[in-house]
Amino acid sequence: MVRMHEAMRLLFASGIGQSQSPAAKGQALGREDSTRILEACPPGSPMHTALAPRRFAPAAPSATATPLDRLRRLLDINIALNTYGDTNRLLRVITQTAAAVANCEAASILLYDEHADALRFEAASGQVGDDLVGMLVPIHGSLAGTIYTEDRVVYASNAKTDGRHYTEIDGDTGFDTRSLLGAPMRIDGRPVGVLEVLNPHRGGFTRDDAEALLVVAAQAAVAIRNARYEDALLRLNQKLADLDRLKNNFLAITSHEMRTPLTSVRGFGQILAEEVRADLTPYADAVVRAGYRMTNVVETLDVMASLHADLGMHPGRVVSLRCLMVEAAQSVQGDIRVRFPEGVEVEGHGPRIRLAFTNLLRNAVQFSSPASPVSVDALVGDGGVHIRIRDEGRGLQAGDLERIFEAYEQVSQGDQREHEGLGVGLTVARAIAVQHGGRLWAESPGLGAGSTFHLTLPLLGGHRSA
Repeated sequence: MVRMHEAMRLLFASGIGQSQSPAAKGQALGREDSTRILEACPPGSPMHTALAPRRFAPAAPSATATPLDRLRRLLDINIALNTYGDTNRLLRVITQTAAAVANCEAASILLYDEHADALRFEAASGQVGDDLVGMLVPIHGSLAGTIYTEDRVVYASNAKTDGRHYTEIDGDTGFDTRSLLGAPMRIDGRPVGVLEVLNPHRGGFTRDDAEALLVVAAQAAVAIRNARYEDALLRLNQKLADLDRLKNNFLAITSHEMRTPLTSVRGFGQILAEEVRADLTPYADAVVRAGYRMTNVVETLDVMASLHADLGMHPGRVVSLRCLMVEAAQSVQGDIRVRFPEGVEVEGHGPRIRLAFTNLLRNAVQFSSPASPVSVDALVGDGGVHIRIRDEGRGLQAGDLERIFEAYEQVSQGDQREHEGLGVGLTVARAIAVQHGGRLWAESPGLGAGSTFHLTLPLLGGHRSA
């Protein structure tokens, strides 16, 4: 800690990192000053890494931006990180800002391309910036590759005489690289690319330029990381959308192909129940009930395919709730006692409302003892109808009153499913209620005390009780 404090003292004593006099502005870091500061910095520290003497040669004085100007430019990048949704545009803004901060001709961002095992220009400022995008630079035999592989700042005061300089880019674009300062961009501590600034307008790059470049490189890395996360999320969302579309298509096709033969099964079963001998009637009735049950499954699949979509209800389609409830009770085997007033009508999708009733009744019968009845009644008033379905089953705990409406959930005492079915009956019933402008919820005094399911629907024309 003492050594770091001494390093900071030396920095400020040299005028670096604070407001400088006009004569001292842009003064390059000399070898002697750099060595003194390095001696006071702990090895491996960010300051020691940034100021290693092998990376910087003494440079002639240059005209650089003031510290306030640098701060403003860095703030511009922070704003851009939260403003631009387009990654390419954001990277262009970063290169333009980096060039302005370093008071130089151009700046560029290169990212590692694992397929090509090379660095690829992703953005660049300057006259040939657009020409650079997409070009590859080898990992070995280039200044950018040195920055990337050695994960350190590199300064080439005279690129023309530096054997590490990759000259083919200059030859292809006509750009004249005279001086280059580059810093690695890191994501999660690993280098992913390089940020370069080229050809200072006056003199050479300074230590201040290097420090600012490290900050900009870190900001660019944040932008790239966020962009990669966003791209991955978009790809995942697209994949999920594709899977959801395939699921919906499968459910729609399955329900369509099964609907016609099931209608035949139910129809022929009813004929057999009326025509066969009395001792065979129970078997015919069982066929009819099985047909109704399979029809309920098909309709459930159909609703599941459009659970979050418009049900396609037609204006003016009026349905009788009492008729739908009676049909639902007839399709469910059990002691169901319906007390439902006549003339209660709603506007909606009749088969779907009947499916909601069927699912609620079947749930009540399944979770009740064979000898206990299920009662249904309805209260009409205030422009709506309130339907109550009561059972004398095992009841529900408070924590299960909402969980039972989640898809594939069954409240049981063990780890295994205790009752047959898809596990989506109540989910579908609630979805149908909501899509018709109603509500569905459950109440229970507790285990062993039965349950009551409440379903509300708006009445046709705001019908009210007398």
